[in-house]
Amino acid sequence: MRKISKKGQMGLDTAKLFVLAILGLVIISIATLIVLDALNTSSSITADSSDIVNNTSAALSEFFENTSTWFSLLAVVIIILIIAVVIVVVNRFGGGATSGTL
Repeated sequence: MRKISKKGQMGLDTAKLFVLAILGLVIISIATLIVLDALNTSSSITADSSDIVNNTSAALSEFFENTSTWFSLLAVVIIILIIAVVIVVVNRFGGGATSGTL
């Protein structure tokens, strides 16, 4: 009898990868802001560097304001996957029943 791998069946692997991707983006964003701030305080950079730093920091803050929405959508997808798995399991165990009876 062949063993069926059920790893990631409920979408938890996808959720884990999503959270790790968000954490990776956070680390990259923090490093970018640190580097841009260091360049901004340097005397060798022109006056336009403050505009670049302001635009970059505003874009990063707007990007991460939507993470709560992304996590809510991810939760909905996981719930849908759980319901689909329950339906598949019920259909597998109830294979002898006809569709017209309760």
